[in-house]
Amino acid sequence: MPGAAAYPATYVQAARDEIAAQVQAYRDLVGAASKASGMSLTRVDAALAAFEPAFFNNLLVALEMRFVHRSRSGGPLDEVRLLAAALSNNGGVLAADPAMPYDAGKAMLGLDFGDRVALNADDFAALSAAFLAAIELA
Repeated sequence: MPGAAAYPATYVQAARDEIAAQVQAYRDLVGAASKASGMSLTRVDAALAAFEPAFFNNLLVALEMRFVHRSRSGGPLDEVRLLAAALSNNGGVLAADPAMPYDAGKAMLGLDFGDRVALNADDFAALSAAFLAAIELA
């Protein structure tokens, strides 16, 4: 919401909730790692599983914001923009943008509209590499 003088309470609360969830995921990971020797592997795996998509989803948004004013579009550039918009504005659910063509069959991650965005390390590494390669072509 660039240039907004005030933000709706629901917008602020959604941001607060997302931040709280990320902080909690981080604390769970730190706690699990520090107690790993006396903790079941199941709990460590669960903590990592909760942390991984939160971390890499945020990295994707940060990547998008670094290049938000780009003039080029297509392929991974559009995919990153749509995924970042889903994470920032649509509760993590991929939604269509009439101004941006998208074909799930040709997308790197193959997500379709209505799918929840939950990146893992491999997804992020592949998508960010393709995105930066496309940026370099500009």
